[in-house]
Amino acid sequence: MYPPRPKHRIVPGKLPKYNADPKWVAQLKFNGQRNLVFVPADGEAKVFGRKGAAHGDFVLPAKISDELKSLSLTDKDYWFDSELLNRKTKDKDYKNRIILFDVLFIGKHLFNGPTLMERSEILANICNHPTVLEPAHGIALQVTEHVWMAQTFSTDLVARYNQFLHCDEIEGLVLKRADSKLDSIGAKEHEVSWQIRCRKPSKNYQF
Repeated sequence: MYPPRPKHRIVPGKLPKYNADPKWVAQLKFNGQRNLVFVPADGEAKVFGRKGAAHGDFVLPAKISDELKSLSLTDKDYWFDSELLNRKTKDKDYKNRIILFDVLFIGKHLFNGPTLMERSEILANICNHPTVLEPAHGIALQVTEHVWMAQTFSTDLVARYNQFLHCDEIEGLVLKRADSKLDSIGAKEHEVSWQIRCRKPSKNYQF
């Protein structure tokens, strides 16, 4: 299972162009490990890296599996695209947190099905429409103690970018076309033109 990756990147100075274009929305780009979450209809939840292998330094605790299984799921298998905050952070408030930002599979691949914004609504329904930000820096909506949901911003993209320049757990933004659909997943690693990275300039994220 290979999730879609941004094909292009821009420098922060290009953000106003996308800020003014309603075709684009954004999510925060988290400084963790790309993470695929599998929640089966029966059995424990599992997590994998973006190339399908188990994480070398993280085993999903039973508590977090239970939290994932407690979401509003139907009797189907689910795959979620997400970020694992673990190895790259020393802050205890961010250790072992999973941030869900897309749903890829509900009993079947969502190929040429719901758009990004429609999938965002599906994900919000699954997560019971969280409204409270996690209490440390407010980088995501808190669903359970260890499971969070990324916000999708349709306005003020420049302000959202600037808001988290101080936060080590955030790399910048990922711009996404609101009407985009999943066109490939699972068979091989692939990049998509409907996602664009905009990383903050620092010693860790040089262009």
